[in-house]
Amino acid sequence: MDHETEQIIQAIQSLKQESNLLKDYLFPIFSAFFASVLGAAAAYFSLKYHQYVETEKEKLNATNKWLLLAEEARSNLIAIKQNYHGTLNNHPIQRMLAVPPILFIAAPIAEDYSKLSFLIPRAPLNPAPKWSQIPRIRTMIHNYNYLLELWRKRNEIERPIKEAILLQFPSATYDAIDPDQVAGYSDRSGLLLLIDLTEHVIRLTDALLVEFNDFLTNFPGYAETLINLKQLEQYGSVLSYSHNGNKKLLAIHARSPEADYQSVTELFGMSVEQLQQRHTTGYENRG
Repeated sequence: MDHETEQIIQAIQSLKQESNLLKDYLFPIFSAFFASVLGAAAAYFSLKYHQYVETEKEKLNATNKWLLLAEEARSNLIAIKQNYHGTLNNHPIQRMLAVPPILFIAAPIAEDYSKLSFLIPRAPLNPAPKWSQIPRIRTMIHNYNYLLELWRKRNEIERPIKEAILLQFPSATYDAIDPDQVAGYSDRSGLLLLIDLTEHVIRLTDALLVEFNDFLTNFPGYAETLINLKQLEQYGSVLSYSHNGNKKLLAIHARSPEADYQSVTELFGMSVEQLQQRHTTGYENRG
């Protein structure tokens, strides 16, 4: 091979790309590695975001579920109270006579509070928002279920007792009977039980109407502070309630006249103070 030919071969070989370890071997490996890392990171954050949105949906669903339950309970209490609203004075026996048997189909509320844990503040607040306290919600529901049982019990015992009273006053209606004359009714134990149940249901119905109304008014605003509603704009919002200035509805929420137990202290064999304590609901001093 002559010198000229050798130079031509060397020139051709010099045109070939030299092998580059970083470019030819390491870069493809690192590229694949980083692509997989980025893909995994994207999948992780996508999953976390999805889980976050689902958690917010659960909060919203739980909030609206309890608002619907509370509205149903309040409506049931209003329907019950409408049967005697505006007919009561302060005499326990008159009140017993004025409240009729009340038919209703309201069912107890199932007590499941597992979805309400998000209401508890992460850091202690002083004072704590009233509806951040799950025990308060639990007490409200428990008392509502208990009240329904009291109304059913009253319905069971009322008819025979009132029919026997009417036999003593054959020409009178309930609203025309002198309450003090009824105190001499022969079935004293039945009379005492019916008066006692009547006072319990009147007072607890009043108290729970106020409590449920407070829940429906203030719970939505508190729940909204704990839910990222911006992430749920296409999903839904927190329900809200308003009386819309309905005077009849507002009147129903007003408490019934207080009973004056002085007229039945001898019948019960208890003092006024003892009878007042007997018929407390636990809601007297609640804010």
